[in-house]
Amino acid sequence: MVETPPSPTAAPPEQTTPLLALITQRSLDADYEHVAARRRAAGEDPSERRVPRRTAAIVLLAFGLLVTVAAVQTSRNASVDEASRSSLIDQINLRRQSVAELQKQLAKEQSAQLALQRSLTHAQTAAQAAQAQLVRVGGHTGFAPVTGPGIQATVASAPGSDNNHLVRDSDLALLTDALWAAGAEAISVNGERLTVLSSFRNVGIGILVNSRPVSPPYVFDVIGNPDTLAADLLSSPVGGRWYALKNSLGFTFDVHNAANLTLPAGMLPQLRSVRAAETKNLDTATQGDSTP
Repeated sequence: MVETPPSPTAAPPEQTTPLLALITQRSLDADYEHVAARRRAAGEDPSERRVPRRTAAIVLLAFGLLVTVAAVQTSRNASVDEASRSSLIDQINLRRQSVAELQKQLAKEQSAQLALQRSLTHAQTAAQAAQAQLVRVGGHTGFAPVTGPGIQATVASAPGSDNNHLVRDSDLALLTDALWAAGAEAISVNGERLTVLSSFRNVGIGILVNSRPVSPPYVFDVIGNPDTLAADLLSSPVGGRWYALKNSLGFTFDVHNAANLTLPAGMLPQLRSVRAAETKNLDTATQGDSTP
């Protein structure tokens, strides 16, 4: 008798069914059996359990759809986040380049500022030197006020002198030359500062200094070394001529030291016709000149 080979045994559902579906199916089957037993005891048809299975399938489908949508959305968000990160990195690099350029520009501006500061310091030093030189020149020429120690000399005609024995402009000019020769640094006569343009001039029996009348006695304020001025005035050749003139005409002449004298500035002349000359460029002036 021929024996028929046994048919192959089917694989259990645990090996063929996905785990999530198996868990859901078994949990639902247990629930359905419980509900069906209760319905049979109540006399109802248990076939009505198919509806909940359809509902469960729909729920599972909706859940899977939600999971898929969430995954897609997460992937999109990841792409957006990556793009935002790249954009931020690009912006940071651009800002760094901008900061580096601004730092270079700041360094240039600082160098330029230092150069301008040096130029300003040089200009200020030059201006101070020019101002000091202007003061010195003004003091020497008589067009700036000065102060300092010196002597005061007073000259007057002899009492009861006639017109031929009065002090004249030439006499005061001789005394002025003698004082300059003795070391005077600045001189004024009756408050009129003597400058490089000053002159003494007679108008009748009166005397004009800087075109202004002065009256006797004639007071000379002289700034200089008070320890040597009087002695040098007496010993110099021009001073000797002055003393000889004074003695011959009987002038009174009184000299005493002054601890501090202040002399005003002389009047600046009013220039009506003079103007600055135009300077020509030597290269332009000699351009085209073939003469050796």
